[in-house]
Amino acid sequence: MEELTAGLEKLRVASSDPKPDLFDQLLRQLNTLGGDEKNSGCESLVSGGILPLCLTALQSSSPDTQARSAELVAELAKVESCRVGCVDSGVVGGLVGGLGSTDTNVALQACRALGNICYEHVCVAEGGRVSVVGAGGAGKLVGLLSRAASLPDNPDNHHLRLVSTGFLLNLLNSYDTVQDDALEATLVGVLCEYLDKYSDDPDIPTHVLLSLTCLADTEVGRGLVVSRDITPQLVRVLKVNQSPEVIETALELVSNLADNAEDVKTQMAEGGVCQAVMDVVRRHRESPSPDLSPPILKTATDLIVLILVGDESMNTLYGGGKGPVYVELLDWLNADLEDLQIAGALAMGNFARSDAHCIQMVERGIAGQLLGVLAGHNSGEGDIRLQHALLSALRNLSIARQNKPVLVEQGALTVLLPMATKIETFPVVFKLLATLRMIIDGQVDAALKVGSEIGVVERLVVWTATTDHPGVQGESSRLLAWIIKNSSASGAQTSEVKEGEAKGAETEKPDKEKLSKLAESGGKVVSALVAAGCVVPLVAMLGSEHAVMVNEAAVALAVVAGTDAGREAAAATPLLKTVAPQVLRNTYLPPEILVNTLTFLTTLATHEKALESMKTNEMREGVAVLSSHASDHVKSLAQDLKAKL
Repeated sequence: MEELTAGLEKLRVASSDPKPDLFDQLLRQLNTLGGDEKNSGCESLVSGGILPLCLTALQSSSPDTQARSAELVAELAKVESCRVGCVDSGVVGGLVGGLGSTDTNVALQACRALGNICYEHVCVAEGGRVSVVGAGGAGKLVGLLSRAASLPDNPDNHHLRLVSTGFLLNLLNSYDTVQDDALEATLVGVLCEYLDKYSDDPDIPTHVLLSLTCLADTEVGRGLVVSRDITPQLVRVLKVNQSPEVIETALELVSNLADNAEDVKTQMAEGGVCQAVMDVVRRHRESPSPDLSPPILKTATDLIVLILVGDESMNTLYGGGKGPVYVELLDWLNADLEDLQIAGALAMGNFARSDAHCIQMVERGIAGQLLGVLAGHNSGEGDIRLQHALLSALRNLSIARQNKPVLVEQGALTVLLPMATKIETFPVVFKLLATLRMIIDGQVDAALKVGSEIGVVERLVVWTATTDHPGVQGESSRLLAWIIKNSSASGAQTSEVKEGEAKGAETEKPDKEKLSKLAESGGKVVSALVAAGCVVPLVAMLGSEHAVMVNEAAVALAVVAGTDAGREAAAATPLLKTVAPQVLRNTYLPPEILVNTLTFLTTLATHEKALESMKTNEMREGVAVLSSHASDHVKSLAQDLKAKL
């Protein structure tokens, strides 16, 4: 400490014409200290008035003196408590001037000092970043970056580029700094130039990519980055750079830009980003690093799935079922890494959002591949992320009517039904129930199969009462309703006629014997569902705020009310007295839902006990209102029911 004090005094004496060796002496003395002792030494120099002396030296005509002075400030500014002093002393302005120096070392040390002053500065109003911008530092730095990019490749110039990009990152980090649209636009262009020229450098791209990320965190900056379209630069970095840190930073920037931005997703898809990301995945699969490869693979696969969320980007990458990205994603379904399998399954679900893709994919056996993978993971011990992804894809593939019988033929129920009694994770259960509901739509045999699995039905009834996951509660009730609706022979006949009419084809007369057998089977399934307790959740479903669910419940209950056991169970349901009048008084429901509800109640009224339970003032009032409904069908049914009440 005594040597530092002596050195400071020598500098003070020579302040009118300071020499570089005086700063060298102080730097050597500081570097002999360590840890807290060095921090104390820096604080002692700042409190002793070193910074005004440094400011004077920065204005010297000697480049060596300027450089050594800036280097000393850089060392002092490493200590957080000294940064406020750097700002208060006015030394920032002198350092900003050094950024314009043609002497590489002066510019380098000025960058170091300013970068350290800006590093995590705690003072907001008079902080380092604010002071640098106020002194014109942003513009000076952009100019320096531009000049440095044109300098010959040698160690000194490389160091300048590395330090200046690091200073930029500190300047931009967590602060809406530049506040000049034209300057920001110039900066984006300069940063793209750096990515073009130094894409394979192990360090510089990290600073550049993180700086672009900081810019993209502001609305104006994001607009400039997106409008510039940095896709070619990102693709180049992903393809040629071997640094895991650089690759991960690039992936995170792409994710940042693509998130909630349809146009950027399209930009990335058309610009080859996904192909470049797949190159990254291949490199890390072939030469994995235990510490670095797993997070990079996760980020890479998540990014591809994110880009596929966009409609245009998804269509671009599908490429008529022949796109290279689509083809490779298919291969991922059979990969030995679950992250790749999950990404492949999620990707298939995104591709299946289009009806045309959905049909083509099933024709080409994609559903069979997904089922094959799920068959190995359909127990309680399976990876829930993979289960969820596979079910999401299968659910989307089963929406198209012509796909449903194909999935059934490929053994979908054999794979899915065991999951209903083994899986406890509600998000997976939710996807499972939705998938089953889609598959049995219009498929009598499939509906009968699901409805005849007593263990499955019992789980469904239990889930209708859960309060832990509203989605599972709703889907289990809906699946019960769809089993009932689709297991009836009349429902099958109606579905077949509608499908034939839609295709403009002639429909065959239904096989009476077949329909009789189906009706018998359907009756057994309905009776089994009633015995399992399905009536209470179906009646509760009548009170849903979603019109489609009200209708599904009414249709299913109309079928249930056609059986003695069903009427008996409905009559004993206390919810009937409150829910049914609530539906009948809902003026927003379309006529067809009211017709289905009245049909259920009219059928139920043939049961003496049920009829007595329906004779309430609320029920009579609701039916009376509908007796003058604009729809003739609704009015007719209401008048008939009114007479019985």
